[in-house]
Amino acid sequence: MKKKLQQILNIIMGSVVGVFIGLALYRYWHFQKYPELYMIQSAPWYIGIIVQGLSALILLAICIILKVILTENMKLFKKVALILGVVFFTLTIIGVFYVIDNRGEVNAGYAVIPGLWTMICFGYYRSKKQD
Repeated sequence: MKKKLQQILNIIMGSVVGVFIGLALYRYWHFQKYPELYMIQSAPWYIGIIVQGLSALILLAICIILKVILTENMKLFKKVALILGVVFFTLTIIGVFYVIDNRGEVNAGYAVIPGLWTMICFGYYRSKKQD
């Protein structure tokens, strides 16, 4: 039963990554073909890709957590916390540069929210490091 659930979660994770890549490529192609449609929007054309990427990242994190719970292996959960911490740290840095590039006119949440998740993931990793 556990093996079947692991396979289902692997299929879901692969599908999420595939859909994200497909949607990102389509949005880039659409922007290249019809740039005037995106000029009238208040947000840059790539904001949709960022939002979809964050949604995919959240779904992947949920699936990984479920896989870890199913395997009941805390060492793997610690590794997942470290990997997610690095991913969220990268998103924080990207968000900081995005806010700075727009001279602070965009929401600072692009950097703050991933920063909070970075602290949570690294905090968990450090708390389990002594174990």
